[in-house]
Amino acid sequence: MASGMIGWFGDGNYYVGNNNLKSEAANTISGTARLHGNGAHAWEVKATPYFTYVENYIDVDTIGTTMYGMSTFNQLRFANHDARLYGGDLSGKMSLWNDARAGHGMLSGVGNWVHGSRTDTGAGLYQMMPLNLRLNLDEDWRGLNAGVGMEAVDRKSRLDPNRLEQATPGYTLFNMHAGYHGKHVEGGVKIDNLLNRDYELPLGGVNFDDFMASMWMAQIKPLTGRGRSASFNLTAHF
Repeated sequence: MASGMIGWFGDGNYYVGNNNLKSEAANTISGTARLHGNGAHAWEVKATPYFTYVENYIDVDTIGTTMYGMSTFNQLRFANHDARLYGGDLSGKMSLWNDARAGHGMLSGVGNWVHGSRTDTGAGLYQMMPLNLRLNLDEDWRGLNAGVGMEAVDRKSRLDPNRLEQATPGYTLFNMHAGYHGKHVEGGVKIDNLLNRDYELPLGGVNFDDFMASMWMAQIKPLTGRGRSASFNLTAHF
């Protein structure tokens, strides 16, 4: 019962400590390549690949299994295991237009991918973000600014078997924002998940509250993301 009260990771599993854990030591090799162009449509692309070998990575070992209703949970003890992570970050931006009448239009984006695994078993590490991409189109004109954005996330299929990590499908979200910045007043509005899409968070853990509310009779599922949401801000300078 005591281990079931340790919910640090939001995955519903039970955790037991280990006084003999060693400190992690990460060894990383990375580099950055940057390309850019000037002129009316200035642009820049930057790529950063990396490889990291982690000695004594703090992971877990399974020491027991518990069944509640239709769902299974593991009792886990923290343990050191070597691990490797490799991936890359990619970002870029481009000026689309820039003049007094039309203002300044900018296209920007950022994407990243990471692969993590234990060296002894080859199993995936917990909560590795799948391939994802963000694109934004922004416009600034005489103190007014507005933009639209897209966030695309690939399906999560490489999972940590010890934590019974669940797969999540890919999704695409659209956002928009508008605002004004003046000498004495600034404000704005932002709308996320404009199309009110249902999606599951690849790093969100499980929805344990809904599982408990069902009296353990439903299959535990990944935590879902926010639906359409709007935020406003207004600031006055004196």
